[in-house]
Amino acid sequence: MSSGSPSMQLELRSAHVPGEGNERRPLAALCEDEPHVHGELAWTIGERRVPCMGFWGPDDVCLGQWWDELTGAVAALSDRQPYTLDSCEQGDPAFLFERTDASLHLSIVAGIGGGAPHPEWQNAEFAWDDLGAALRRFKHDLRQLLELKGPPTLPAEWKKRFSERE
Repeated sequence: MSSGSPSMQLELRSAHVPGEGNERRPLAALCEDEPHVHGELAWTIGERRVPCMGFWGPDDVCLGQWWDELTGAVAALSDRQPYTLDSCEQGDPAFLFERTDASLHLSIVAGIGGGAPHPEWQNAEFAWDDLGAALRRFKHDLRQLLELKGPPTLPAEWKKRFSERE
């Protein structure tokens, strides 16, 4: 860990299958016709919780999107390329990751869907190693939760995610 970099954590706190409006259905309702899993992914850097996470509130991020996007971010950042995670949802900002050696910097910037940047979230520094470790833990926790509470047969997109090499 780079000296002086605050720690970064991703904690999966809940998961559900989204229904109509803000209805939250059990994970057993997951199927090919409704393959989305939403939930609370608490992301903290140091003691600060990263804002702008969630559709129907902070406990409603699209967990599949975060799985895919953070996997893409780690790949790009491994090659020292910046990475922008932009959900393109109306009013949502984007998350810009930039790497310098052992450190990462997160900035919340204007999103394609019109979301405004957050001045207090520019170049928030944390350790590069923390991102990979947090992503592995998130994937492990979500995999366990879906195996325990999900349907007997997972939708194809989740089978594909679970077959990824770590």
